[in-house]
Amino acid sequence: MFGRKRESKGEEAVYEYEVFGGLTITRKPGGYEIMWRSPNITTISVQSMPVISEDVQAKYEGDTIHILTNECKLRVVMREGKTEAYISKI
Repeated sequence: MFGRKRESKGEEAVYEYEVFGGLTITRKPGGYEIMWRSPNITTISVQSMPVISEDVQAKYEGDTIHILTNECKLRVVMREGKTEAYISKI
């Protein structure tokens, strides 16, 4: 996991992670949980459904989404008390 803080504007913080081997997104009470290996299991919780780029392959199974694309960029934006996630291909 190579997370790095990119920019900060007042109450906003942006973190970017390069994820290799896919991700799992699970709907939980109050939001979504994003999990991946890096090599340890890493988990981030967000309030809204992560935005998944069109060029990222995903498999939907009920309340779980498996991101099948092996090399992804996960961008996490924290602002005004909310956490949002954006997933795109590297």
